[in-house]
Amino acid sequence: MRMLSMRKKHLLVLGLIGICFLFSCKKTASPNPEPESKYEFQQDGTLEIISPEGLKKATFNIEIAEKELERMQGLKYREKMADNEAMLFIFEYPDIYDFWMQDTYLPLDMLFIAADSTINDIYENAVPFSEKRITPHHPHQYVLEVNAGIVKKSGIKTGDKIIWKRPS
Repeated sequence: MRMLSMRKKHLLVLGLIGICFLFSCKKTASPNPEPESKYEFQQDGTLEIISPEGLKKATFNIEIAEKELERMQGLKYREKMADNEAMLFIFEYPDIYDFWMQDTYLPLDMLFIAADSTINDIYENAVPFSEKRITPHHPHQYVLEVNAGIVKKSGIKTGDKIIWKRPS
């Protein structure tokens, strides 16, 4: 039987430790766990914002988030959205629902809308990636998220109304 030198023993042990380490490492999850196509805009309808006097202020192609998982996903991981695109969140009943910007790349304006389609709270320029809760003052059944600056650019105010529809 042949004896290994101390140096060869150390190299063998280090090699075995290295192999064990290599096979025990987990593959790290990518920051974007879903397929890229999931983050592309999907038009589900259109929405107009009109003043109490009936003046049309803005028109959007909307993606609708009405199932719980869709609402939880929202605009997370989206890297772009056209100025005429928006996401409409639909809740089953009016309440005060908190929002936040975790994993959201885009700065957004949020319009909180009552069951009667009246905008009753507006939050402008939500900060990307912030985990600060955005809590409106009034119950709402809908929330419209648009690119930051659209509210100011379009002159949208509380008291304005929305009219939205899905394609036939």
